[in-house]
Amino acid sequence: MSRIFIFVFCLVFPFLAAAQSGDQVVDFGGDDPTMNAAMADAMSTFPLFLANAVDAQGAGLPGTSVKVSFDVDGGTEVIWVGPFITQGGGQMAGLLANQPNFMPGLNAGDPVQFSQDMVRDWAIQLPDGKLWGHYTTRVVVTQLPAAQAEQIKAVLSQTPVPANWN
Repeated sequence: MSRIFIFVFCLVFPFLAAAQSGDQVVDFGGDDPTMNAAMADAMSTFPLFLANAVDAQGAGLPGTSVKVSFDVDGGTEVIWVGPFITQGGGQMAGLLANQPNFMPGLNAGDPVQFSQDMVRDWAIQLPDGKLWGHYTTRVVVTQLPAAQAEQIKAVLSQTPVPANWN
């Protein structure tokens, strides 16, 4: 069975990962129905995200990131990338926002290229201070210790998509 390694935190949660060596991941089976549903929901709203969170040159607005699935030995590493830019033909590029655990030779801040079909989630922090999107984060928090989960839930928006996006 393939494994999906999901990064818990984007750069907005460094206070929760400070005591760790490397960025925290939560391991999900490739057939986990809750995580797969979250990723499918994120992708159903991905065009809306791009329409509202990318500038005229294709760059993600400040506070945006995408979670990208990269094939690795033994499974998939799903990791935040931001900032990012969209390129022609469904291609994208950006900087790894987390320290990868299963991608030898790559580090947080390194540039990566990927296609839009590799994106599994999206995120934006709006002026209200809340984190929107984060479909996978909403699943991951159910696997975390209560105190850690509550810190994350406190900054997540009530719903993933801002009501004023159209």
